[in-house]
Amino acid sequence: MNLKYILAVVSLLWTCSLYSQLIFVQKEHDFGNIIWYTPSHATITVMNKGPRPVSISEVLASNSAVKVSWPNTPILPGAFVEIAITIQPPVVGHFDHTLSLYTDSIKEMQDRMHLKGNVLMQSMQERNTDGFPYHVSKLYLSTDNIEFDEVKQGQFPQQVVSVYNAGSDIWQPELMHLPKYLTMEAIPTRILPGRVGKIILTLDSRQLTTMGLTQTSVYVGRFPGDNVGKDNELSVSAVLVPSYDSTSVVQRELAPQLELPSTTISLPPFGNKKKTKGKLLFTNTGKSSLEISNLQVFNPAVEVRLSKAKIAPGETAILMVTLRRDLIGASKGRLRILMITNDPRQSKVIFDVMKGKESVK
Repeated sequence: MNLKYILAVVSLLWTCSLYSQLIFVQKEHDFGNIIWYTPSHATITVMNKGPRPVSISEVLASNSAVKVSWPNTPILPGAFVEIAITIQPPVVGHFDHTLSLYTDSIKEMQDRMHLKGNVLMQSMQERNTDGFPYHVSKLYLSTDNIEFDEVKQGQFPQQVVSVYNAGSDIWQPELMHLPKYLTMEAIPTRILPGRVGKIILTLDSRQLTTMGLTQTSVYVGRFPGDNVGKDNELSVSAVLVPSYDSTSVVQRELAPQLELPSTTISLPPFGNKKKTKGKLLFTNTGKSSLEISNLQVFNPAVEVRLSKAKIAPGETAILMVTLRRDLIGASKGRLRILMITNDPRQSKVIFDVMKGKESVK
C-alpha cells in the first residue's frame, strides 16, 4: 500500500470525524399557542459529539420572524451549550420553521430541527379562565384552598387542582415547601401556553400523627428558585378522624350520641363592633359520656370555646363562637370549626360560621 493512498484515507477519516460534530439534542420544539406579534422565547440545546472542540459559526432560520443567538466560545467534546430562540410571528395560524446548524470547521450543514406552533390573534385567556378563579401571575388555578375533608389512618386520598397556563412560556408545574405527608404529580409534566393541566396531590395519612386538623401552605413555583409569599400560596388542610369500622352492634348501642340542632352557627352583624359572638347548644342523647377530643378552627378570625369537654348522658353543652373583623381575610381557610368526638356515628363534625344569613368568606 503506497503512502499517497494511506494519506488519502487518513485525510478522509479526519474530514468525516469533523462532519456532523454538532447536533441539536431535540429535533423539534413546539411553542404551543402564542400571540400574534408577541415575542415568545425558547432555549435549544446543542451537543458536540465529535472528538475535538468546535464552535458554532451560524444558525440559520427559515423565517425572518425567528431570531437566534449562541455562544461564540468553542464547545468541548461531549459538552452541551444552549442557544436562545425568539419568535415574533407576524402571521396568524400554524407554523413550521427550521433551524440549520453550521460550524467553523466545515461548510456543510451539521444538523437541522423544526420550530412549530400556532399563532392566535388574541389571548385565549378570556375564554379559558372560566372555572379558574384564582391566579398566580399568568397561571390560573381552579382553587387556592385544598381540603382533605375526612381521612382515616392508612388512607391515601387525592385532590386535583386544574391549572391553565395563560402565559407565553411553557410551564413545568412545581409546588414548593411540600411537607412529608404530601406528594405531587403534574399531568402533563410541561404545560404549553394556552393549555390546561392538573396537579394531583396525594396525602399519606400514615404521616399524620394527631387526630383532627392539620394545616399547611405550599407554594406554586412559576420558575426555578421562585420566591414564596401570599401571591403564590395554596392552603392545604387535612382532617384525620378516628375509625369506628370495627365497632360492634352492642358497642354502638352503648355509645354516646351527639344531638345537634344545626351545623351552621349564625352570628349577628358586626355593626360598629370589632367582634360578633354567638353560641350553639348540643346534647348527649347516648348511653355513655360524650368526649370532645379536638376543637379546632380553619381560620384565625374564628375563636371558639366549650362549656365542657365531657358531657354525661342527657347533659347539654355550649359551643361559644367569636368572629373577629380584623382577621377576616388574613387566611385562606374558610370560617369553619372542626369537632372530633367519640360518637361512632359522628366522629367528625364541621360547623360553618355565618354572619347573619350570608356566609363570611
